[in-house]
Amino acid sequence: MQTFNSGVSNMQRVSGLAAETQTQISTGRKFLAPSDDPVAATRILQLNQELASRDQFKQNITGATNRLSLQESVLDGATNVLQRVRELSVQAGAGSLNASDRQSLATEVKGRTDEMLGLLNTRDANGEYLFSGYNGSVQPFVDGGSGSFKFVGDEGDRQVQISAGTFISSRDSGKGIFEDVRAFEKTFVTNNNPRNTAVPPAQVNVGQVFDQEAFNSFHPQDAYIVFEPVEAIQPPEVNYTVRRKSDNRVVDELQNKVFISGAKIEFQGLSVRISGAPDVGDNFLVESTSKQSVLTTMGRFAEGMSSFDDSVEGRAQVDNMVGQTLENLDNALASMLEARSKIGGRLNTLESTQNMHEDVELLSKDVLSQLQDVDFAEAVSRLSLETFILEASQQSFAKIANLSLFNSL
Repeated sequence: MQTFNSGVSNMQRVSGLAAETQTQISTGRKFLAPSDDPVAATRILQLNQELASRDQFKQNITGATNRLSLQESVLDGATNVLQRVRELSVQAGAGSLNASDRQSLATEVKGRTDEMLGLLNTRDANGEYLFSGYNGSVQPFVDGGSGSFKFVGDEGDRQVQISAGTFISSRDSGKGIFEDVRAFEKTFVTNNNPRNTAVPPAQVNVGQVFDQEAFNSFHPQDAYIVFEPVEAIQPPEVNYTVRRKSDNRVVDELQNKVFISGAKIEFQGLSVRISGAPDVGDNFLVESTSKQSVLTTMGRFAEGMSSFDDSVEGRAQVDNMVGQTLENLDNALASMLEARSKIGGRLNTLESTQNMHEDVELLSKDVLSQLQDVDFAEAVSRLSLETFILEASQQSFAKIANLSLFNSL
């Protein structure tokens, strides 16, 4: 009985070993349950988690690389546009052009401005605006009409994680690159009050500084042009008053002045035009600033080329405007060059990090393979041996099982 039980037990053991080896060969894994090798199982779990994280980092790198590459292409296109506008500025300052010639230049500059606006409102592959900051669904630059433009995005800096302890900006806000460009001289920007009620809304143009010294004495004050009724006139007319924003005082005695759509409104060395039919209470803000956006520089240049005549004063204003435009264009080009330099540095970081992930991934997969992948040559040899032992055990058991005392009689 003991011999019989021992034989059966031995065959079961050898059969189990052979079955386990057969399963290892079919699955390609050294062990089937963590309990078979707890230490190796723990290390395999860690390696798989590391590989999953690394795969996510690589996806982040791919997305960031695509966005930054697109951003670099947009900046290249914007640089080409500004270079062309700079050529036109030099041409305008040659002194041989008349008002008609300058009007032709203004037409091309307006077309280039529309091209620039399209570039600055470029979307990425996900349909999000490249330069809008955090909120990619908001168009960052809008045309305010009459050569004025407004940035309505935010200054958010989107960051993505590309390794365990490394984050990188995947896009830039257009405010820093295109909006906050250092102006050659103190200047101003104009804005319609969003609460204005006229339909269609009246528009204030981008304006010009015609007396820099007078404007410098006013800077950094802001002003607003408000439309008020003149009750003494029947029916009441809507005239305008210019007030200083800080204390509401009237500027240059411009109070209850007759409004003519498109006519110049001049004070403190600056000139603006308001077109349309403002309602009572409508107002337009004139803000002093030491910065001038790329689009404002282009819009102001086109405005000047369209409005200055061939008088001595007009030609002097053209020369002054061309000089300022060239300086402001150079500042804008420098801002774009700096942005492209930063993008290039980030792309290099992304490339080197990607290479590092791939190298580490190869090593991790090699270690993982050593821990969990079966050695097929060794397993097949072991299976042959275990099969041979099993067959021998079965044959021996068959012979021993047939032995009894009757065989000796």
